[in-house]
Amino acid sequence: MDAEGTWHNLKPIAVLEVSGPDQEPRSYTDTAFGGGWFVAKTTDEADEAEGKEPEPELAAHLPLTAADLSAIRWRLDGASLREVVDDRDALRALGERLDGPLADEADNIVKAGLLSVRAEVYRLLGELGMAAAASRLALAHAESAKDLQSIVIAQAELAHVLRLRGDFMEADRLFQRAVDADVPAAVRSVVHENAGRCCFDQGRQMEALDHFARAVRLGAPEDTDLVERIGVCLESVYIHVLRDGWGPFPRNGAEIESVLKKSAGPDAFNETTAEQATVTPR
Repeated sequence: MDAEGTWHNLKPIAVLEVSGPDQEPRSYTDTAFGGGWFVAKTTDEADEAEGKEPEPELAAHLPLTAADLSAIRWRLDGASLREVVDDRDALRALGERLDGPLADEADNIVKAGLLSVRAEVYRLLGELGMAAAASRLALAHAESAKDLQSIVIAQAELAHVLRLRGDFMEADRLFQRAVDADVPAAVRSVVHENAGRCCFDQGRQMEALDHFARAVRLGAPEDTDLVERIGVCLESVYIHVLRDGWGPFPRNGAEIESVLKKSAGPDAFNETTAEQATVTPR
């Protein structure tokens, strides 16, 4: 009892028994993922017994091995949903190895695939101007070959670059055309994942969730990298929703196309000139 007549418990407080030291929270950004388009397939037991090496998924026609494409490794930043590369030298070495095949290759489909790989390398290195040029050239070769899968990959790669440059309207249009194409589910899964990140950047969280859900449904059940990447994305969406809300309601494909058409300003065909008020397209 003190001078004021208050009783104090002088017995020592017992130490709580714990099962062990505190565990560090899981950091999703520490996980290294492979490239979305060009990753190595997992070999089954029969292939391993025969000594077969894994082939690049969606890129078996390219003159690149799984070992070459293993340089495409990145971590997903949970705050911005952008890729972070640790081994930039390996990426640059892969970009240099593409010079020979690109110079020797005559097939437009193969050349489009190689250029898409180069665009991804440049994008991961942060050289967005070079990445945009490579992806546009890849799209031109793919359209010349009229190969739908090559066209979709080039479109989505270009859209990813445009997203990083802040050109969201054009990126959304390209993503929409890519997801509407009749291509394998694995391709559309990657497109939806990247389109969801583009919506995340714009504060369109409901639309982003829809893309992420479609990416999981279209992805392979054994693709654990996809599940973990989407987990990072969902956590980021949840945090931003608590802070800023859900954002605008989701759009459909027609709305995305119409918004782009309405917002399109004068171009080389309809700009006002001194000689003629409007240049009529031929």
